Amino acid sequence: MEKRATRRYRISTSIVCSYLNSVDFGKPVNGRMRNCCVNGLCAELGAHYKAGTVLVVRTTGSSCGYSDEEGFRSLAVAEVKWSRPRSIEGGACYATGLKYLML
Repeated sequence: MEKRATRRYRISTSIVCSYLNSVDFGKPVNGRMRNCCVNGLCAELGAHYKAGTVLVVRTTGSSCGYSDEEGFRSLAVAEVKWSRPRSIEGGACYATGLKYLML
């Protein structure tokens, strides 16, 4: 049974994530947005982030025709809700759920 309150839209576009305060932490991490909704997104990232971490998420690929009303944001601040290792073709990544934050 689906527990989500809002509809998710499948998307496959490039993103870059970095800590909100990137002065104190490492380099940005590349990834791929896999779905989005008005409350957040799911991405495959090249690094693991702990739940509660606040990231700046910047889209570097196409919006694939999605709008803000459908949850697509080209630049967002989001909180990591969960992160799990995942094997993909050519390597490994972390499936990561992010919730959009309003600042």
